[in-house]
Amino acid sequence: MKLMTSIFLLALTFAACTGQSPTVKNLNADEFEKGIKGKNIQLLDVRTPGEYSEKHLAHSKNINLNEAGFETQLNKMDKSKPLYVYCLAGSRSAQAAELATKNGFKEIYNLEGGINAWIGGRKPVETSSGEAPDMGMSFDDYLNQLKAKDKLVLVDFNAVWCGPCKILKPIVHRVIKNNNAKAELLEIDVDKNPEISRTMHISGIPLLVLYKQGKEVWRAMGLTDEGTIEKQIQKFSK
Repeated sequence: MKLMTSIFLLALTFAACTGQSPTVKNLNADEFEKGIKGKNIQLLDVRTPGEYSEKHLAHSKNINLNEAGFETQLNKMDKSKPLYVYCLAGSRSAQAAELATKNGFKEIYNLEGGINAWIGGRKPVETSSGEAPDMGMSFDDYLNQLKAKDKLVLVDFNAVWCGPCKILKPIVHRVIKNNNAKAELLEIDVDKNPEISRTMHISGIPLLVLYKQGKEVWRAMGLTDEGTIEKQIQKFSK
């Protein structure tokens, strides 16, 4: 009987501990907006300072996830208050939210789709300079550019903070140079063109998308080797 009682108490203790473990809640832009209107919350932008300067949510604090001291700075925030976190498209903020969970934050909310989804929902942003933020190219203008081209168009979606993008860039330029009679390059900074990023559901970069007469025929996310890109251009230029 004593053994059964001990097992029962242990099970209750485990369940109680498990129930108290915080869970990251993913919110869409409307839900996130409603949540951050609360008076006793913390709003965290985990992008780079350059990204933050260009456009960010009002009253947000910027701590770069990719900096070595991120966790140290995160732990200076109040762990008892709700933490609302966002980035460009939701990937970095999801990582930050998991770190916040491990570091003892009690209530954590992640913006699905990041600031791209926020802007796509026509919600306000501000810049560090106080000037109106540049909202970039519209998706319709983007499509019109592609339709106007006689050659194949290879679109390179990138960002200045993206390490793999910097590695891929010279590869892409070399392929286009070697195939300039068949294809041309269009480079799109996802930070500066949020409407395009949101409409195309871009969740990661670098991303290459090949178009023929305005229609997508191939895409590849991540680092892509020169031979693979060349092969696709040869294939669809026929």
